Amino acid sequence: MLESALLQTHFDVIPFGIYVVDVATYELVFINRHYRESLGPVEGGACYKVLYDNDAPCLHCRIPQVLTAEGMPNGQTAIYDYYNERDEKWAQIQEKAMGWPDGRVVKYAIAVDISQLKDTQNRLAEAHAELAIRNRELARQNTALMANMDLREHVERIARHDLKAPLSALIGLPQVLQENYDLPPEAAHIVGLIEQAAHSMLDMLNQSLVLYRLETGAFVLTPHPLDILDLASRTCARLCAMAISRGRTLETTLSGGAVPAGARVEYAGDDLLLGPMLQNLLVNALEASPDGGRVAVDVQPGPQAIRLVVTNVGEVPPEIRSRMFDKYVTVGKRGGTGLGAYSAALAAKAHGGDIALDAGVPGHTTIIVTLPRVGVAVA
Repeated sequence: MLESALLQTHFDVIPFGIYVVDVATYELVFINRHYRESLGPVEGGACYKVLYDNDAPCLHCRIPQVLTAEGMPNGQTAIYDYYNERDEKWAQIQEKAMGWPDGRVVKYAIAVDISQLKDTQNRLAEAHAELAIRNRELARQNTALMANMDLREHVERIARHDLKAPLSALIGLPQVLQENYDLPPEAAHIVGLIEQAAHSMLDMLNQSLVLYRLETGAFVLTPHPLDILDLASRTCARLCAMAISRGRTLETTLSGGAVPAGARVEYAGDDLLLGPMLQNLLVNALEASPDGGRVAVDVQPGPQAIRLVVTNVGEVPPEIRSRMFDKYVTVGKRGGTGLGAYSAALAAKAHGGDIALDAGVPGHTTIIVTLPRVGVAVA
């Protein structure tokens, strides 16, 4: 009796349900405190009835697995998960046969409640299944997106090709007018601006394919020597009519001062990227500047890099300053696409450089493009 009492005391302190069953009769010989608190004094009843509300030995019973052919303990432990419909809980059950102090061969079973674990596993399985469904849908949408992008690129190529024909006429006709007609100086100047604008449109058409390659990471920069000060001056001259018509002034400066005659700033880059980049930044500055405002691009050559500093009167709205160079970001600008600053940033990055907004001076906006010289990284 002392041995039995010690066993029961030991089982009682275990925080899981433990029951002991006579392997010959299925009589509940013992249940520990964990079971007694929920079932009451049920020793003497049939385990399959008391614990599982069955009228016959349970189909999941592992007694045959823990006994020898002679009905003695074989030392093996049976472990399995089981859902008990009586209390609607999952348990991991470990069963093993042993000799009970009164001489009977019994099976003791430890039942650990794993309902929360099973619930978590089920939720994870459902989440994985949902994720798999969404991944398949995402893959389908990506395939459709790629097909649409191919279609868009195809249409854009056709559009670029078709636009080049009328642009060629726009480029050629001003030359015919200037060479064959005695135009007044002011008219000749306007015709020259028309020719420059047509060249600019042709460059932008050619550049649109370059931008697509920049966005997709397929662009490979092939730098060649150019005079970036001349590029800035020519861009300002091309936009001069726009500035005058809107009552603004537009000028190019060199390190904050007037550009000396014959001055050059050599740089190795791609003018098909840098020209439109400057044009986009200056157009944005002109459109943002109030009547009478001054817009300027200051070329600042340095040993490590060249800085192009575009300034204008007027402030970038605070709500878009942190997203200034993101795609499609625009506000309060009639007809704005939000692509000008974005494409300018792409062009700067294609040269290993950077672009930044300085809104530190109230009432003014400064865009700083930093272009490292070839083989020199930007600090």
